[in-house]
Amino acid sequence: MKNTFKGGFLTAVFICFVNLLHADILLNENILNTAIEQNISANSKQIQELTGVNIALALSDKKDFESLKAYEANLSKPYILLVFSKPSHRVDILANNDALAFFDKEGVLSPYPEKGTILPILANPKQKDIYNAALFNGYADIADQVASHFNIKPFYGNSNRDTLNIMRILIYGFLCVAILMFVQRRIKRRR
Repeated sequence: MKNTFKGGFLTAVFICFVNLLHADILLNENILNTAIEQNISANSKQIQELTGVNIALALSDKKDFESLKAYEANLSKPYILLVFSKPSHRVDILANNDALAFFDKEGVLSPYPEKGTILPILANPKQKDIYNAALFNGYADIADQVASHFNIKPFYGNSNRDTLNIMRILIYGFLCVAILMFVQRRIKRRR
């Protein structure tokens, strides 16, 4: 009986350790809702199977940023860890050197809405559920960039971003044509 307990205990510890190495959401303390958490978990497993890249999240509304960074040591390489600490008011992406080549860290964390996917949403506190939206958008952007790097069809796509870019081009194009027509009429009137 004693040997069975030892074997079972060691097996349980081993399984927990293996799951921790391949975990996708290492910590979620009241940040993401369950539907988003399940979506991220399912897609993280697929991404890891197809690319070998471990994309994980450590999110907390209680722990400080430095204690969340400690989760980085538990990840197998190549890894990307999205870290968010509500008390520290910080969000960052930690990755090993190999994984940094798979995505644009500066782009994901950019404060400009044209490029960034996390900070522009967090900067607008009037919206509801900004943490779910910002972190899911950031995760989806990272996942799609990693998939594109390995020539895999993107998991989430960025149709909203494409639509907004097309609208910007049309509006700015219309403004340029209107300004050119205005200038042309002014020149004709002077002659």
